[in-house]
Amino acid sequence: MWGLTNAIVEVHTDEGITGIGEVPGSPLISLVRDALEATIPWVVGEDPRRIKQFLQRAADRGWHHYPYLGNGATAAIEMALWDICGKAYGCPVHQFFGGLDTDHVPFYWFIGVDDRTPETARAQAAEGAARGFKSVYIKIGFDLHNDLALARAIRDEVPDDVAVRVDANEAWSVFEAVDALQRYEDVGVEFVEQPIDMHNISGLADLRAKSRVRIGANQSAWLPTQVPEVIARRAADVIVTDPHQLGGLVPFHNAATMCQTAGIPICKHAFADLGITTIATCHVLGTLPSPQLGHQQFLTFLVHDLLAQKVEFVDGAIAVPTGPGLGIELDYDALEFYKSIYEQYGEFEGYGPVTPESPLPRDLPVPNR
Repeated sequence: MWGLTNAIVEVHTDEGITGIGEVPGSPLISLVRDALEATIPWVVGEDPRRIKQFLQRAADRGWHHYPYLGNGATAAIEMALWDICGKAYGCPVHQFFGGLDTDHVPFYWFIGVDDRTPETARAQAAEGAARGFKSVYIKIGFDLHNDLALARAIRDEVPDDVAVRVDANEAWSVFEAVDALQRYEDVGVEFVEQPIDMHNISGLADLRAKSRVRIGANQSAWLPTQVPEVIARRAADVIVTDPHQLGGLVPFHNAATMCQTAGIPICKHAFADLGITTIATCHVLGTLPSPQLGHQQFLTFLVHDLLAQKVEFVDGAIAVPTGPGLGIELDYDALEFYKSIYEQYGEFEGYGPVTPESPLPRDLPVPNR
């Protein structure tokens, strides 16, 4: 894919402090912008430090009917409010969530393997391992025979201490998943993410009981009410979710606390994140007990993360900022540049192929990079 279309949020205070947030343009950027506009009245004129009260107003005044869209808008504004709080009190956001347990948060390496060949999978997996990532990740759910060949090639290529994760994205029926999971037992994968339809939590529980392969729930753990349901039904070995799905850093931290109590790891899901969301979530992830599984990210795809100081991976991990607020600043030149790209080309098709008509990244004079 050659582009993402996300919305950047700024919240300004009467004391001159500005906070920043971000929301992915899913399912359509026009709907996301409308959701942000609808959420604005629930924060304007209020004390930006009263974040839980804002979340309650957002939930009470309509988004409980439309959470899949509303939670993203709420989360974007809530990120900005946490940024304001940290800047106002002169401390990083992670202090509000209990302080750091680790100052470096681990992430995975995404194996795109567009041609779906073992040779490409091996080469891309080797690159991730060489860069120090301890988890590598590939999408499956296309052709079972070929998917297995790719997973085996990756597992054979990377060292034993590098986890191999696969994500079926709801591709299988329960009937198909029983067979598929059995076939993955001898591959040695870390876990299979969301093998069946997101609404079939009972089916996930049944699969988990039948298979020795661990299961991760992503779409099935989308909403705050679904996380405890998945845990209670013993439907997953891992919870994969994020602030935009749940509706903010507070509910994301709440979900992590539930997982910790149940003895289940939580992984941050990447919903086409730019730098703001990735770093904002690191402020919560850094407070969780270590070791952690590798979290999802999009930054290794991006030409620009829209931050003044580019986020860098060190041995597959990101350092949690220690400056006030989120500890990051926007690159406004880049923001204006990509705004012009949006105005010229419109909304990018998030999973659309690169074509001769696409303005390829190598053809774009990217500012400051």
